[in-house]
Amino acid sequence: MKRLFIGVLLSFLIACFSGCQITPEEDLIKNKKEQDLEQELKSGQVKEEFGQMADILASFPEHYQDEFEMDGVSVQVDAEIHIPGAEKIISEKVKPAVISQDQIKKTIQYFVGDTACYPFGAAGSKEELMDSIVSIKQQIAILESGSGIEINEGDGTSEEQLEILKEQLKEHEELYLTEEDVEPVSIDEIDFDENGAIEIQSNLGRAEAARLLFYEYPDLGSLVEFVNYSPSENAVDDNPPIDISEEEAENKAAEAIQELGYGDLEVMGIEKKSQVVNGEIIGFFDISYKRNIGGLQNFYLEEVGKVQTDLEEPVEEYIALMGQTKGNIQIDDTGIIGMSITMPPQVIERLNDNIAICDFDQMKRYLASNIQKKSWEIPGEKRYLKITHIYLSAMYVVNKNNNQEYLTVPVWDFCGYSYPESIPDSSLYNLEKIDKESIYKATYLTFNAIDGSIVSRKSGY
Repeated sequence: MKRLFIGVLLSFLIACFSGCQITPEEDLIKNKKEQDLEQELKSGQVKEEFGQMADILASFPEHYQDEFEMDGVSVQVDAEIHIPGAEKIISEKVKPAVISQDQIKKTIQYFVGDTACYPFGAAGSKEELMDSIVSIKQQIAILESGSGIEINEGDGTSEEQLEILKEQLKEHEELYLTEEDVEPVSIDEIDFDENGAIEIQSNLGRAEAARLLFYEYPDLGSLVEFVNYSPSENAVDDNPPIDISEEEAENKAAEAIQELGYGDLEVMGIEKKSQVVNGEIIGFFDISYKRNIGGLQNFYLEEVGKVQTDLEEPVEEYIALMGQTKGNIQIDDTGIIGMSITMPPQVIERLNDNIAICDFDQMKRYLASNIQKKSWEIPGEKRYLKITHIYLSAMYVVNKNNNQEYLTVPVWDFCGYSYPESIPDSSLYNLEKIDKESIYKATYLTFNAIDGSIVSRKSGY
């Protein structure tokens, strides 16, 4: 589970483009190493001649259109600009969150109440084994009745299923004779193991035991996961029944966020999905979250392509480990059935109470100056890069190669999609559809909103 989370967190979409050069309107902004970044954040106070930060933000249009050519690449900007309604932007030095024992206990009680918890993967008791034995016997009886009903459609003929079930019954009965009751976990004494994990399960009335997982990552922060549903990956119905509205689902999730102390989270998007409950397909809402920090929002974006940096060491050895916010809560009419939330970072120091960022004209020049610093791969035919969304957000950047300290840096991201001239219309339609409907956008360029220096969402500076 831990490896899966890290893999998801650190995996990015790699796209292939042709090599390119442009002649910018001003000197290219060279990437800078991090030792200058903290001082820049401390000294970058809004000056009187800039006016109020709110005035600078208000000066940005809601939509921006532009077009320019590079060597083999046509950049088309037709983008909505997403900016916060903040009066000022605050920069901070933070470190990964550590979840307390009280928070762990409170989280367990919130999700399972007084229901007994057991080590993840362990049979809770001989009673649970007997329940499985009874269920298997019932399935065998149905198949032997000759009714022609298949227990698991697509898993072979009735005769083949019967043979499999009888083998399962034999294994369960042998295990029942030798299995000793597993003692429940004492919540008051629960603690992380040597791998920094707490993994428990509890029977909350669904077909599979609910899983409650806590992971303590020194470089990422504490992650809390709760899983009490079975996603239906191959459901044909895109509108499964659900007895709860989006508003009700958001309200239930907001109550949990406040009760469990997950910080200032804001809904990023909500999707209706399918799950299997007692053999039936029913719906649930999957709500994605972004975190508000210092007047800006922090959220996950996929980084497309590689970024050229001035680091001597390879990018692969220099990873900004604390990922950007990518929280999710799953809800149906019974309440919260799933969750994956990283605890909010701990603030070490406030670096700036009102930091200055570039204005709109500067942002446009930085875009034209920096877009060619991406590693466009596979030379060949002309390609198009269409920028459809521009975001101003706060990004966690490692401070001075210290994976225990991060700086919250205001950044601009330019998101969209790219395609070759020869792309079929159907494929282009799918690209446009994915770009429009996906909650997590793909960014083709990220730069420091203060000075325009290029940043990698994967590697920092």
